Parts: sequence; structure tokens; C-alpha cells
Amino acid sequence: MTRTRRATKALPTPAADRLLPAALLALPLAKVLAADLTARLTAASLLTVGDLLHTRQQQLDDATATAIRDALDRVLQDGLRQFAEPATLDFATVRAHLLGPLDDDGRALLGEALGFDAPPPTRPELARHHGVELRELDNRLDRQRDRLRERAGALLSRLREEVTRELAAFDGVLHPFQAAKGTLLQVLTAGGNDQELGLRVAAFCLPGDVHLHDGVLCGLPPRRFRQLLRTLPALVPQHRLPLPLDVLLAELHQHGVDTPRGLLQHVLRRELHVAIELDAGLGEVAAADPLRPAARLVEILREHGGPMPLADLRFAYRERFRFAGEATLRRHLQRSDAFVHLGADLWSLRCWHQHELAAVMPIVDRIARQIATTGGRQHVADLLRERDDDRTEHLVLDRLGADPRVRLLGRGDACAATHNRSRVMEQLLQDFRRAAGDVVLGRFLENQPAANRRLVERLLRHNRLFVQPAPDRIDTLSNYPFNAERMRRLLQLVTQELQDRAGYAPASALKAAVDRSDLGGDWLTPELLADVLRRNGPFEVLPGLLVAHQDLALAQNVVRQARQAMRDAGGPVTVDDVLRARPELAEFADCLGELLGRDPLVQTPDGTWFTLA
Repeated sequence: MTRTRRATKALPTPAADRLLPAALLALPLAKVLAADLTARLTAASLLTVGDLLHTRQQQLDDATATAIRDALDRVLQDGLRQFAEPATLDFATVRAHLLGPLDDDGRALLGEALGFDAPPPTRPELARHHGVELRELDNRLDRQRDRLRERAGALLSRLREEVTRELAAFDGVLHPFQAAKGTLLQVLTAGGNDQELGLRVAAFCLPGDVHLHDGVLCGLPPRRFRQLLRTLPALVPQHRLPLPLDVLLAELHQHGVDTPRGLLQHVLRRELHVAIELDAGLGEVAAADPLRPAARLVEILREHGGPMPLADLRFAYRERFRFAGEATLRRHLQRSDAFVHLGADLWSLRCWHQHELAAVMPIVDRIARQIATTGGRQHVADLLRERDDDRTEHLVLDRLGADPRVRLLGRGDACAATHNRSRVMEQLLQDFRRAAGDVVLGRFLENQPAANRRLVERLLRHNRLFVQPAPDRIDTLSNYPFNAERMRRLLQLVTQELQDRAGYAPASALKAAVDRSDLGGDWLTPELLADVLRRNGPFEVLPGLLVAHQDLALAQNVVRQARQAMRDAGGPVTVDDVLRARPELAEFADCLGELLGRDPLVQTPDGTWFTLA
């Protein structure tokens, strides 16, 4: 009898109205329950949660009471979860929860794929090990993922909540060491002695939410992440830097690629090697990589851990920094003291070979004394008595290059350093002193001996002792007021002027800036200024006398975009067609045709229509 009275007693106590929030009591049932159940309760004049709390249990059958309780539980679950302490799990328990629901074959496959006991193999290696094709391997892994969702749903729900919270805290990108203590990510990382294990498990179990890229968990699914990698390079060419991140995020949104800010910074640094700097007026900006090409090569060699052929260096450099010319890289390798040439196109860091370089010094001293005594042009390999391998020859050549008694002539030849300049250069300077002014370049070359004509032309067009004041005129720089101090000031002024702009400017604009100092004058024409800068500073001159900093690689970027427009067109195009497809190249309209005419990958029969070779 007592049990019956308790059953008919009202569910809430009178204190419920005072303890529960009014918003909960006034919550309409239509917001919580299914439509059919809401209709039945509405017919009984039960409209809100408060009405339910004040009703009596005998008015509700068991099925209705259970449905109401489950609905209210779902509503309150998210709010109550933040106060609940997650269960503490160790590595063995988490592993058992993940692999336990699977059969033996699935457990072995997933354990190997995720790397629970050993570093995970690549997909091709895993497919070969199990004797299946890649498509069948992916299907098997998908089936194991579906079984985990069915049988370990609670653990995967907790994993999703933790990953979402961590990615929100770090703005879309999560490194292994950033996972909070006590999370499944941290438990897997610490217990498995593998800093990427937790991230691999998250990426496998949540493929529609996250993507593992280069050891970092990214808050985008794989398809959207690939779309970001395809879209971003076209938005951050060198000539647009520095570029505010807010502008870049807005442009990505226009392309349908909404990206968290932290993930965007990660991709810019890791994939495009673009620096992130703080500007006083623009906030965070994407800026040009501060590393010089030599420093980038040092970084690549250090990560590789040993000598590399030039071809491998070029591919590694291109993979990281998007463009790399073999001749340019060779020039940086030869000019920097950080590198040493060990063999045919084999380069390494000098600091790794100090003992070998010291061991060949007696050989270097003997050969240097022999060259200085004998005189004339000598082939170093013929003077070596120790010919165990080519490595010794290249090490000797490297040390001879630093010996003041010897001058290297290229191709393994050397001569005594008895003169500061070569005989060809001395003869050229004597000819110009006799002319007492500039000369016609074409006629001067015709009067040179046929054996020296190619060398003379290269010296006149590129050597810093000469200058080209007009297209077919050549003169010596000593006839113009540029000593070492004034040249240094000129290069500093132009460098600062280009930094204040986009990294490039017309020679006429630079001349106006130079004329405002004591370095200019009526004698300094834009043509003369552009040629002096090209020969003496880190600048390149595009057709139309457009001067740009070499690190900008402006000509390469312009031609690359033009080639892409030609690929999209699928046939011959004119410069106007390229400009319509790439409006951002409009400022290079005057020089685009000539740049394409110089490109070996482009063909033009008449200088008007261009097509890819």
C-alpha cells in the first residue's frame, strides 16, 4: 500500500520550482520531443517541461516516460559533460578498446597500419605485405573503421570531442606535444613511445574531420586540405609579398576554401616556406622567406644527413621552394664557403669534411709550389700522384682555390697567380684606354681574335669592370663616378627603394630616387643605371628596364603564370589573351612578349602567337 502511494506521488517536490532555472521549466516540449509524442502531451494540456514535472506518473505510460527521459537526457548531456571528469585510461586499456572489437585479421592489419608495435609502413609496403592491391587495402581499412564505429562508439565519441577541443584551442593545427594531459591523444603518444601515434589514430578514426600532414594534425578533411594546397600557391607569389593574412583568408573564402588561421600559417611555413611576420600597420602578414638560397641548401643537406648529387638537391629545393634552376644552385654552391665539391656533381657541407681537407694539405702545398715554379696552364689531375678516387682530386681543387699562389681556370686547370688579371682582360683594358671612351659593341667584337671572341663577349656583357650605357655601346666603369664607396651607397639606396615598393620598379623611378641624392646627375640615364645595378648588385633587369631584386625571381614567376595561362587555353595565344586570363600580369604587359620569346619552353613563329613547346 505504501508502495502504491509513492507511485501516485507527484514526480517533483514543491522545491523544484525554486531550484530549477525558469528557462528549463519554460522550455517547450516541441523543442525536445518527437512530433507524435508532443501532440499526445499537448492534448493532455502538457506544453512545457515544467508541466511535465508537475504531472503525476500514473498519467504517463512506461513507454512515454522512457521516451521523455531519453529526450531530456540528450538535451542536458552537452551541458553536463563539461562538469564530468573523463575516465582515466592507460595505454593498454585504450589499445584494448580500439583493437578488441576486431577479429584477428582486422586487429593485425589495423595494429600494423597505425604503428602500435613498430613504425607504420607506407601504404604500398603494407599492401605488398598483405598481398593485396592498394584499393583492396583501403577497402579493408574502411571495414575496420566501420566496425570500430559500431563497437567502440563511446571511445570514438570521446576522441572526437577531445580532438575538436584541441584543434579549437590551437586554431586548426595540432602538434603531438600540444595534446592536453589525460586525453586519449596524450595517452597513446606517451604509452606507445611514438609521438605521432595519437595523431595517426585520430586521423584514421575521424577521416571526415581531420587530416594528418607531415606529422601534424590539421583541422580539415583530406579533400579540403588538398584543395587548400592547390589554391594557396597561386595566391602568394613572391611579387605579392608581404600580404596580410586577413586578405589571404578572405581570398581563400572566395575560392570556397575556409581555413583556420593557425592551419593557414602552418601551410605557409611548411609547404610554401613563407615567413609570418607582425607588421605595425597590417597585423600578421605573409612575408618572403628570410633565408638566402645558400642557407636553404644548408638546411636541405643537414636534413638529408650527407652529401647529395646536384640533381637531388635541385629536386629537394624545388619541392620546398617551388622553383630551382640547376645553374643558379650550382652558382650558390660554388660561391659559398659552406659547401665542398666532392665529386661529379656531388656536394656536401664543408664542416663534415674538415679532417679530409686537412689530410690533403701536403698534396695541395706540393702542387701549388710545382705550378708556381713551372708556370703556364697545368691540369691538376696530371700532377696528382695519389689517384685513389676522384674525391681526392676535388678536395685538392677545393683547397687550391683558397691558395694565393694559384689561380683556378676551370675544368680542373690552374696556373700561377702571377698577375691580378688574365692576359685577355689586360688586353681589353688596354684597348679601351686606347679608345679613350665608349666603343660600338658589335664592331669591337668583330675585331677580336676568333679564339677569344666568345670569352670577350661574356666579359663585356657581364664583368663588373665594364658598363653598357646604350644597347650597342660598351665602356669601362672607371670612366664614370662610381668608386667603391659610392657604389656601396648606390646599392643600399636602390635596395631600400625596392623594399619600400613591391620588390621591383622601373629604372626611371629608381633614377629619380638616385637623382635626389648626390649620386645622380644628367649623365646617369635609366639604361646606364639598370646595367650598373645588374652587374654590381643582386638585381635582375627585365625587358623594358624593369629592375627587380634577384631573390624575387620576378621573371620566372611572370613566365610561370603565363605558361599556366597557355596550358589552360590549350592552343596558341597572344599576349593580350594571356593578360585577359591573368589580369595580375597587366603591369608586365610591355615585357611579357619578350620574356616569353626567351623562354625555351615556349615557341613563337612570328613573335605574336605563343604556344608551349
